[in-house]
Amino acid sequence: MALDVYVGPLTLYYAGQWENHAQMSAWQQGAVHHTIRLNEPKNKRKDPERIRAAIVEWRGQLSDGLGPNIMRPLDWDEHSEDYATVRPNWDGFGSLVLWAAYDDHKDLQPPAHFVELSGDPAYERATAQDAESLYPHLIRDIEFWLPSPFDFTFKAEGPNGDVVSFGSTVTLLRHLRDLNNRTWKADLAMIEAWGVTAPKPDGPLEEAAKYGFSDLFTLAEIACLRGMPMKLDY
Repeated sequence: MALDVYVGPLTLYYAGQWENHAQMSAWQQGAVHHTIRLNEPKNKRKDPERIRAAIVEWRGQLSDGLGPNIMRPLDWDEHSEDYATVRPNWDGFGSLVLWAAYDDHKDLQPPAHFVELSGDPAYERATAQDAESLYPHLIRDIEFWLPSPFDFTFKAEGPNGDVVSFGSTVTLLRHLRDLNNRTWKADLAMIEAWGVTAPKPDGPLEEAAKYGFSDLFTLAEIACLRGMPMKLDY
């Protein structure tokens, strides 16, 4: 199953006025690409003005709920038409999560290739209740990262009513920099090069983790620079 990461106004996202990596490639090649998302309501509203109003109301309620736990009320430009997206897919993103989990638990030997997160010993340890991790905003099954500098993660209703986990774009970027400094120590040119070619299926875990890192690091930098939320899309 494909996994994209989106940065930008949520109005564009929920109105369907954005293109993922595969759609962009298909358009450039003159082909047609259809995206099917799980749990997407058939009667999904597409009116941007109505969606924008709902997003702003949701954001205000979320901000009020967070209260003094954040430095200032949540705010970003929902009228913007700028967005960015990458496609690390589940093996790239999952390999990155595993790479971080095994850095958390260096007494464990990482697998040679990507394996499902559920049941992996390092991942289970790193995400156990009350577990301490160096990278919670990367490994705790986060679906939304908000443009606000906080260290905790939490669960709340997303704009569509589903209860999901939230983190911070600022803290995510810091975690990614920490992970690179502790393991690879790659410069920006090398990080960019990692994202040029998708890893082969069943290739080395580290190769897939580097590919996922390149994509996520790029999007996290954009999210912080633009002050926009970041979201997984699948």
